[in-house]
Amino acid sequence: MKALSNLQQLLADEAPLIDVRAPVEFAQGAFPSAVNLPILDDEERHRVGLCYREEGPEAATRLGHQFVAGQVKQSRIQAWIDFIEKHPNARLYCFRGGQRSGIACQWLSEAGYRI
Repeated sequence: MKALSNLQQLLADEAPLIDVRAPVEFAQGAFPSAVNLPILDDEERHRVGLCYREEGPEAATRLGHQFVAGQVKQSRIQAWIDFIEKHPNARLYCFRGGQRSGIACQWLSEAGYRI
């Protein structure tokens, strides 16, 4: 019940939220105070999903890391940092299995940001 009360508090406080799901997922529904700053775009997500079904989770994770590398990775991290700097009380979520939000939090931590 504590997790539910924490969620209720975030919603009541209208905490700024970063939703790292793909735009197509965000469009299907999100928290009112969320902005979509995805870790994968729609096409990347689609291709990672196909890879997951055909080759399994490890191959899909590797493919996702191939898509989001170099300048693409840096620009996505920078978008999250810009939002966090404007909203220090921001939270980040993916609302699915947690892998995307976990990776985003790891990359932010490596850049010196804790969220």
